[in-house]
Amino acid sequence: MGSNNLTSVAALTPGSKIFIGGLAKDTTIDTFVKYFGKYGDLTDSVIMKDRQTGRPTGFGFVTYADPSVVDTVIAETHVINGKQVSEFLFLGYFGYE
Repeated sequence: MGSNNLTSVAALTPGSKIFIGGLAKDTTIDTFVKYFGKYGDLTDSVIMKDRQTGRPTGFGFVTYADPSVVDTVIAETHVINGKQVSEFLFLGYFGYE
């Protein structure tokens, strides 16, 4: 197939924030931090909540102190609370920064 010249996601941006989607509704921030913290030191983590109900929306963000960790996290498959999640390098969209 086609060749992809992008060898490192971390090389694309100085940031180290990752969007995590598909979280089970019962995933707590403690579970979230414990799971993603095993890859490196987190400088920030959040599970987004609905403004009206206060219930989790099923996605969140983690930010690593070391941007090189991003490649490892994105390369792996992650299952949290029995549900496979999706992870993407966050480039500042949907009004979130």
